[in-house]
Amino acid sequence: MMLLLLSSCDEVERHKVLTFFFDGVPPLQTQTSETQVTALKDSKPGDIAPAGGWHVHPPLKNCVNCHGDQRQTGFSRKVQLVAQVPQLCHKCHDEFSTLESWVHGPVATGDCLVCHEPHKTKAEFLLRKPVPELCYQCHEVQAIRMVKNHDGESYSSCTDCHDGHAGATRSLLRQTFLEKPAGLEYQSEIHRRKYEEAARKARSDLLQGQDFLAFSGTIIEYLQGGQLWPARAYLEALMNSDLIMDSEKPLVADSLQKVIDVQTKPPMEPQEGQEPQDPSRDVGESAAAALKAIRDQRSEQARKVAELYYRSLQQYRAGQLVEAREGFRQVLGASSLPVPIKETAQQYLDQIEQAFIQKQEQSGWRLLK
Repeated sequence: MMLLLLSSCDEVERHKVLTFFFDGVPPLQTQTSETQVTALKDSKPGDIAPAGGWHVHPPLKNCVNCHGDQRQTGFSRKVQLVAQVPQLCHKCHDEFSTLESWVHGPVATGDCLVCHEPHKTKAEFLLRKPVPELCYQCHEVQAIRMVKNHDGESYSSCTDCHDGHAGATRSLLRQTFLEKPAGLEYQSEIHRRKYEEAARKARSDLLQGQDFLAFSGTIIEYLQGGQLWPARAYLEALMNSDLIMDSEKPLVADSLQKVIDVQTKPPMEPQEGQEPQDPSRDVGESAAAALKAIRDQRSEQARKVAELYYRSLQQYRAGQLVEAREGFRQVLGASSLPVPIKETAQQYLDQIEQAFIQKQEQSGWRLLK
């Protein structure tokens, strides 16, 4: 019975038995020190040294780190934890779901134990099964083998190219792969698809009668989000549309050229002691600022036209037809005038012209008399 109790994985129960029968048993360590936690955060999964062929999770040295020191009652199969997964894991490990744009499914749902064993395992990184067997539990083997870059036996080394937690691309590709010829080719193909898809959407938006405000708003969102390929497709569509005025084309053309340049020219190597720069971010912000300047200018013009329209309307109602006629003529000469305002201003101008004609006819009739 005593041997059974001592072999229990419950550290608290084991300590109670030892202190009951023996003197001089060291006190039970109930918390992981700050130094231990920092060391674990700074370590990599591969740093965990195998013990007797086993890869052991460091907290296993003291069960209370994860399970606490409260005695588990009853015969429940539910294991007592000091916090639920993944919050328990995040006490020592990075929260991968916040580090990159794309997140692996099990990470996104916070189910670390789908892939990892919490105690020890024969597989590296405390995986439940070695790669690729672990990956095959969710990913179809035949589909994997059909991918272009999975020639030969490369598909069996999934983690050579893919990160198991999160990545900057949909396929969770590692930066080391993206810098290789196959990775550069992959990125080129992704960019081409994004560009063509955005070009189709831009043409559709124009055919549906989208105005400059909405169309330019889409471009600004792409630019500020660092999505230069879709932004380029929309900028090209804008340049070839009637949404933009001739006076605005040089500014838009300059922004478009900057986007093209940063996509086609290799980035400059940073000088010694300088931080690497991201030219795409700078270009995106610059191009977005240019579009915002055009929008602001149009907004100011619209405000002035509105003021002129309502002033001309007041003059018309006050019988100041000469002043009202000149005002409505200027309103109709404004660019990008909304159709309802244009039609209404034209109606008032026609009425004023008719009033002048009638006045001239009446004056001529008096002279004849």
